Amino acid sequence: MKIIDGAGSFTKGSGAPHWVEQLRVPDLSVGTYSIPAGGIDDQRPHTEDEIYVVTTGRATFEGGGKQVAVGPGSVLYVPAGEVHRFTDVSEDLATVVIFAPAEETRSGQARAGTTFVTQYIATFNAAVATGDYAPLLRWFSDDAVLRFENVPPAAATLEFAGRQAYTAAYADNPPDDQIDLAGEPRVEGGHVTVAFAWRRDRSPGVLDFVIADGMVASLTVRFGQMSRSSTSA
Repeated sequence: MKIIDGAGSFTKGSGAPHWVEQLRVPDLSVGTYSIPAGGIDDQRPHTEDEIYVVTTGRATFEGGGKQVAVGPGSVLYVPAGEVHRFTDVSEDLATVVIFAPAEETRSGQARAGTTFVTQYIATFNAAVATGDYAPLLRWFSDDAVLRFENVPPAAATLEFAGRQAYTAAYADNPPDDQIDLAGEPRVEGGHVTVAFAWRRDRSPGVLDFVIADGMVASLTVRFGQMSRSSTSA
């Protein structure tokens, strides 16, 4: 048990909104957001879900295309990514803010996921160009699972578990085309997913990674409607 000292107490920061974080654990963080009367709330959407508990002051809250008057005791839920702000702050406002997971956790994971995926694809494309897949296979853990879904032409599913199996899969059916990212990686539920397109015919697909200790623990490749015969990525 831990008492969070100062949570919900108004603090004034040079006439501007003031934020102080008072607790951080992996699954959530807690802090107090204070806005003086007449202050402007210029916050941006967060990558984590939020709960606001107003402890003092009065204002209008805007979010999700709605407006609501808030005061002491108001409890608000804001999903990740939703634009929101306090307006018309008529009395010094203080609100406890709970982020789940901890604030900026997902944005940090997204940055790490983007770097990992970008480097993986560069290694993949180099392997296709040279025919040497050893550097690519070093990205996978010994017990990694490589899975292909909707493999053309019969929309089959193929799965290879363990280093011996996925190494043999690349040796038996090496990919013959390179790929490009078709969007930003998304981090959710321990997975890093990103859309891609094959360079030759621009047919689509999705890479779904589970990363552990800096290595690929599992990779699922979901093919779109494609004319090519390769089943590896």
